[in-house]
Amino acid sequence: MNNIFRILILTAVVAMTGCKSQTDTLPTELPVIDLAAEVGKGKIVNLSKVASNIRYVKLETTEGSLIGTYPKVFYENERIYVFSTRQVVKVFDRDGKFLFTFDKSGRGPEEAQGISNIRIMPYTGGMVIQTFSIDAKDRLLFYDRDGNFEKSKLVPRNKTTSQEKTISLNDSVFIGSAAPRHKDSLQIFAIVYDSAFNVIKNILMPSIPDYEKIYQESMAMRASDGSVSILKGRTFYRVFPPELYPFKNSMRLITPGNDTIFTLDSQLNYSPAFCINYGKYKNLSKKRDHITKLDGNHIDMIVRYFIESEENIILQFGMRDFCHQPYEMMIPTTRGMQPRRHTDCYALYNKKSGKFTFLNQPVKGIVGFKEDLEDGPPFIPTSISSDFQASALYTAAEILDFASKNSTKGELKEIVKKLKDIDNPIVAIAKMK
Repeated sequence: MNNIFRILILTAVVAMTGCKSQTDTLPTELPVIDLAAEVGKGKIVNLSKVASNIRYVKLETTEGSLIGTYPKVFYENERIYVFSTRQVVKVFDRDGKFLFTFDKSGRGPEEAQGISNIRIMPYTGGMVIQTFSIDAKDRLLFYDRDGNFEKSKLVPRNKTTSQEKTISLNDSVFIGSAAPRHKDSLQIFAIVYDSAFNVIKNILMPSIPDYEKIYQESMAMRASDGSVSILKGRTFYRVFPPELYPFKNSMRLITPGNDTIFTLDSQLNYSPAFCINYGKYKNLSKKRDHITKLDGNHIDMIVRYFIESEENIILQFGMRDFCHQPYEMMIPTTRGMQPRRHTDCYALYNKKSGKFTFLNQPVKGIVGFKEDLEDGPPFIPTSISSDFQASALYTAAEILDFASKNSTKGELKEIVKKLKDIDNPIVAIAKMK
């Protein structure tokens, strides 16, 4: 068995064409996330397997605190931040009391136009706005945890790259996510700056097949009978910048089209951290007309989702034809609430044991972990704090519907007693192992 495992690791390292020449260090034993061996399988996983506790927080409902559409929650340094449309952030304390609205859109010296990204700073809970302007340099505007302006920094722009977001590794190092604009330009993957935003390192893009660099535009059209068809548009060269995920004193870098998760550590050493074994489920064909986000004989990682704690990584994959538990979700559209089919699946990777598990739905049609700590609804976090507290958000209607069909206990049971379906959402915060 040990010999087989060594062969598997060696195969994974060899498969990463170009990684060795583009990284500072190459681990002798690279952990392999063996997706291929688990396709078609899966199990219901209890939240207690990955978290030590969970608490529920009812966000205060006032005229000024109402949450907008498409909300996303963050928890950091005893504060709850809820993002919604128009780059507005509602800030609450750890118990759900509304504190203030963070809205810095405007033309003033401490305000921003063309906001491309807002980030909650690890450890402090301060906020950073990144702006984007076609004719000017990007700016980073720094605010403290109470929304007070602190400073502004200009981010240099490399004309050969598309730059998406710039976030801090620590007080003196910033990392910008980048991607080459043209085939013959320098294939920059990320840019590392010092605190004065001088470029101190360019990180080159990992090896990606040429056909992954051709982007096919598509548009979904809904017919009067409710059916959806996909219309194909133009094709052009496009490489997506990596997603950046802080973990302790390092940064994870993940990009579509590559099977490797990379790390930049505090000493600026850049190396592969994990390799995903897709096996026969990775698309190797240059002909890709049959592949959409929902269908096709192809599995890939959805890189905009990545939750890492001390012991585990929670991942999301586009399973397409290999999704053994497709589901529907109601989403708001111009035609009102409409069902939308999904063929993705969340998965758990234990960094200590190397075990990879697809997460089966605890309740039919609802993804996540079975919440066995407080008997709440299935839990799948959307963010994780610097001290590994993971957050999820539920509408009042979702909580009331779940409670009408299931027994709840503890603080969730007390929340349900006073909850109205028009109230602000409820936030679940789990301490991850």
